[in-house]
Amino acid sequence: MKALKDTWVLFIHYEKMLLRNPFWMLAALFQPVCYLYLFAPLLTNITGVSGGAGAINLFTPGLIVMVSLFSVMFVGYTMIDYLRSGVVERLRVTTASRVSLLLGLVIRDVTTLMMQTLIVIFLALPLGLSVTAPGVGLMLLMMALVGFCISPASYALALAVRSEDALGPILNFFSQPILLLSGVLLPLTLAPLWLRNLSDFNPLKYAVDASRAIFNGDLSSPAVWQAFAILFALVFLSFFWALRRIKKATA
Repeated sequence: MKALKDTWVLFIHYEKMLLRNPFWMLAALFQPVCYLYLFAPLLTNITGVSGGAGAINLFTPGLIVMVSLFSVMFVGYTMIDYLRSGVVERLRVTTASRVSLLLGLVIRDVTTLMMQTLIVIFLALPLGLSVTAPGVGLMLLMMALVGFCISPASYALALAVRSEDALGPILNFFSQPILLLSGVLLPLTLAPLWLRNLSDFNPLKYAVDASRAIFNGDLSSPAVWQAFAILFALVFLSFFWALRRIKKATA
């Protein structure tokens, strides 16, 4: 019970800090809004992509996954700031568990991500997006898993490199191929065979495929359970790595 209480107290603390400066969350939405209103309409004339509302239903799930990637991938900069300002040093004497220290931050990031997901869905409705309530719920659950996977990894990497000069290039180096090989902008069915085979090694690609199946009402698609299985495994590995780094930093 103490760990749960500590997690809740830390989550509220981190959430209040975010609400004092909501620019980060709003800035993360600017790019997807531009893609939604300035890029998605172009898909209606592409061969192999269903036009009208079908194009929006195809594009919006990938866009939401892209939001999840960029929303939580760069949260490690917060940890760099904590290192520089001495917050991590002060955490060495706290009675809160290291699990609570990590969960408070990650739950804050996941909550922000879910809010952004709902905003993107709402903005896509006037363009013809068609999605059911169970589909939205399942999509939120999947985005929560993506957040629980990427956010701890970003904090762990920040604690490992301890410098934004190193963190930025590393994140950009991995984010671009992950993004392009996930099919967030265009379905990989339009890609040549070698590119589709390469994308099979990208975990985010399975989240995109599952998201499109969910938005199309195909909740029983194998892509859905495959994505959830992969994400659950990655969440475990990500938390294990981040928890080890936090324990080492606050020992």
